[in-house]
Amino acid sequence: MLKVAIIDDELSAREVLISLLKNQGDNITVVGEADGVDSGIALIEKTQPDLVLLDINLKDGSGFDLLKSLDQIKFKLIFITAYDRFALNAIKFSALDYILKPVNPVELKAAIDLAFSTIEMENLNIKLNAFFNNFKHLGQGVRKIVLNTANSVYLLSVQDIVRCLSNDQETLFYLANNKQILASKPLKEYAELLADYNFVKIHHSHLINLEFVERFDKKSQSMLILKDKSIVPVSERYKDALLKRMNSY
Repeated sequence: MLKVAIIDDELSAREVLISLLKNQGDNITVVGEADGVDSGIALIEKTQPDLVLLDINLKDGSGFDLLKSLDQIKFKLIFITAYDRFALNAIKFSALDYILKPVNPVELKAAIDLAFSTIEMENLNIKLNAFFNNFKHLGQGVRKIVLNTANSVYLLSVQDIVRCLSNDQETLFYLANNKQILASKPLKEYAELLADYNFVKIHHSHLINLEFVERFDKKSQSMLILKDKSIVPVSERYKDALLKRMNSY
């Protein structure tokens, strides 16, 4: 039996989640609900849930305050939140699970299935450390990104990423230390995530960090030369946007 705790400052939101969870199957039971940091900590300590559905905004603080107050996190975690650009960015960069309000039952089921099929406890702690770092600097830009691979979870500084290469439904990251990491998400997701951090798409398969650009070679059929001496093709579709970004960088 999967024990679920719901921590949300809105009574109506908790009632919706309880109703949706009842329709998820007989193997799920709601062991309790809370509306704040203190009551949430008490609930977790008392019930020892397998999964916590946690809102960002609580009655006496935030969901992040609650997490930082715990000595150990022995449960799976899914954020349930209204849209908040900065907080959502911190969550996405940390590869944590989240669902936006109003909660969609299909998305809720998918998030629960994902949490218990791919996330191990040590991985959650890595992701939370990245999240706390990013949340600490909300509005200043994120600093850490978590990459999931087939076998590991990596914590990186965004500024250490040189470029990204699409590899079917995965993305190959090239780092400043010459290491490579094959992440388990398509390039499209990372292109959207990194768009505000000086990353530019220059080809349907290539995303580059402007910080590592050395020059644009017009003679060699539009090639971009990076500081690590790698040469990356620039497609006609993206060339004008790239040159504009380079001129304003």
